[in-house]
Amino acid sequence: MRVEQAYLNGRVYTIDAAQPWAQAVGVVGGRVVAVGTNDDLRALLDHASQVLDLNGRFLMPGFIDAHLHFLSGANYLNDVGVRDARSMAEVLRRLRDYAEANPEKPWIVGQEFSYGYPDLEGRDFHRTMFDDIVSDRPVYFRSGMAHAGWANSKALALAGITRDTPDPENGIIVRDEHGEPTGWLMEHATQAIERHIPKPGRDEIRVALEGAIREANGYGITRVQSAGFDNEMFSLLAEMRDADDLTLRFTLSTICDPPSFEGGLLGQMIEDRQRYHDGFLDFRVAKFFLDGVLESHTGYMPDGYADKPEERGILLWNREAYVDAVKKAQENGFQVWTHAIGTGAIALALDAYQADRERSLTLRPRVEHNEIPAASDIARFSEIGAIASFQPAMIYPKDQWLGMPGVWEKRVGSNSLPRAFPIRSMLDAGAATAFGTDWPIVDLNPLIGIRNAVLRQSLDHDPEAGWVPAQRISVEEGLHAYTLGAAHAGHRDLDEGSITVGKLADMIVLSANPLEVNADRLHEIHVVATIVGGKMVYSREHP
Repeated sequence: MRVEQAYLNGRVYTIDAAQPWAQAVGVVGGRVVAVGTNDDLRALLDHASQVLDLNGRFLMPGFIDAHLHFLSGANYLNDVGVRDARSMAEVLRRLRDYAEANPEKPWIVGQEFSYGYPDLEGRDFHRTMFDDIVSDRPVYFRSGMAHAGWANSKALALAGITRDTPDPENGIIVRDEHGEPTGWLMEHATQAIERHIPKPGRDEIRVALEGAIREANGYGITRVQSAGFDNEMFSLLAEMRDADDLTLRFTLSTICDPPSFEGGLLGQMIEDRQRYHDGFLDFRVAKFFLDGVLESHTGYMPDGYADKPEERGILLWNREAYVDAVKKAQENGFQVWTHAIGTGAIALALDAYQADRERSLTLRPRVEHNEIPAASDIARFSEIGAIASFQPAMIYPKDQWLGMPGVWEKRVGSNSLPRAFPIRSMLDAGAATAFGTDWPIVDLNPLIGIRNAVLRQSLDHDPEAGWVPAQRISVEEGLHAYTLGAAHAGHRDLDEGSITVGKLADMIVLSANPLEVNADRLHEIHVVATIVGGKMVYSREHP
């Protein structure tokens, strides 16, 4: 056997327990055929072999983002992105600049605004803030963390939202003291606006996707497991795949909304699975939402919130209908992912999975987010075969969202803190764990999330002792959750997630060894090269 590509002189961290470290890797036909010493690989070279000298650099499997919304992330790159804005003045300046630069756009859409801008103190978000800048076109911004939106008067008018509009089921139209809509919309109330936003054309979507794929490859991501709201990108990705232009692997899903799961939706999902079922495009997921988020008191907390005991949050599905829907999805061979943040939602997801336990043990249903499970539910994950899917950049997200320190604890109470984002507890209980970002909600860089899971501390070292430090994990565990753990969570572990003979040659070269650098500097490591199926799809410099 002669290798087509050989990577020599590296520090190869394989994430394979049977052979954790190596010096060199050989590739044929996009798959790993040899992992060993430099001498082992040199014996497999001939004049046609492509040899890459790693010069001692760190080579590992590519990152797999186990939870994001890829088309939303692509749109974030093209809309008014304000996640990193540090003031309301900056948000409004970006709106003004975007409106002036894009006079032809019929709508202006922004992404990821926060709650805690210092120059907003004492005021609420209001439509007039946008009206003062853009009044002739509808403006709508999506919140970064609270399943909410913010609209100007033009957008409210186009959506027919007035003082007489009742709150929709599972949604809230926030009103001022006179009963007038403020422009602030929560949960399903946002749909009244969303349905009026023009859909971009195929060419526009493709350009956005190409930019987002480059972004992902630049962070060393070789597969994304997209958690819904992006069915319209499926056929475009297939075109890119067929033209050999696709440099990122996709796990695809469809959102399953209440009140039931049957009929046309199930039929379409079966068709999509038949159409997208290969190494690059893998449709297999039925995605459910059970609740909202804690920040807006819409996460399902049956025992009430610490700061509002009368509030229970929102349960988006009837219990019996949800359990039946999970069973139907699994009967048809789909993997189920359930958005469940509050204690009650997590318990219900696990109840549904346990009710269909034999299929669950095979299909690996997932609970997404897991911010505050009951202590008794943590052990249930491994018993049922459920995956605990976390987005660790959200742990004490001071660096991602302004004004959030202390809000989580205020919502659930200090007595519940030991179970906050309980990654350590899940691992100790034997739960299979995967990491992702929920991009564009937070930064796409996996190393930011790993740093946060390891230190549970912001970049400016707040809190000094870490936020719930008992739930810290090791760097090794973080790397595993972003590689082999994520591959297992997406049924791709036989082909991806480790540098193992027979698996796809999806690998990355890093500028430093994350196992040796100070954990506080993990986010400073950059990706030197990204390799997908033996093909270099990103190169910062020659390694």
